[in-house]
Amino acid sequence: MRIVAGRWRGRRLVAPEGLATRPTTDRTREALFSILGRRVDGAPVVDLCCGAGGLGLEALSRGAAVCDFVDTSPRALAAVRANLAACRAEPDAARLHRADAVAWLAAAAPRLAEGTILLADPPYAERTGAALWDLFLDLSARGRLAVAVLEHGGAHALRAAPAGWRRDDRRYGAATLSLLEPSP
Repeated sequence: MRIVAGRWRGRRLVAPEGLATRPTTDRTREALFSILGRRVDGAPVVDLCCGAGGLGLEALSRGAAVCDFVDTSPRALAAVRANLAACRAEPDAARLHRADAVAWLAAAAPRLAEGTILLADPPYAERTGAALWDLFLDLSARGRLAVAVLEHGGAHALRAAPAGWRRDDRRYGAATLSLLEPSP
């Protein structure tokens, strides 16, 4: 796994050993960030169920202002710390939170900066993805989001986007990216 583009392009990332962390593939990350484009520049980003932090690190590499990394696993957060150190990221560019992604997002929702980009790659077999999607819908109604992205295995039935927003699903191998963004 490596950073695809930006100031840390080509940097190899470490991931926790074992099967508990399933990093987003380079191909899927490249596709996602091509879709996001310039929206990442200067934006606050949240990487939920971050694992080794590949999505958040890619965002920082491409100019995100700050990234909150959220995961329940101490091993995953240790990998994020190691990856941030290897990239020589500014200390104030990242905040790490050992917490359940759904509970953290629900508690942090009132404090999220306007224009936040939410990125989530929860375990495919759990209901976490659907619960996060429901929170994304709530936050979109409050006008707090620029865009939210959920990576999932495609088996979850996700609710439709609210008025003024659109849902865009893209499939990359076993992964499906569901984007929630304002309608054009």
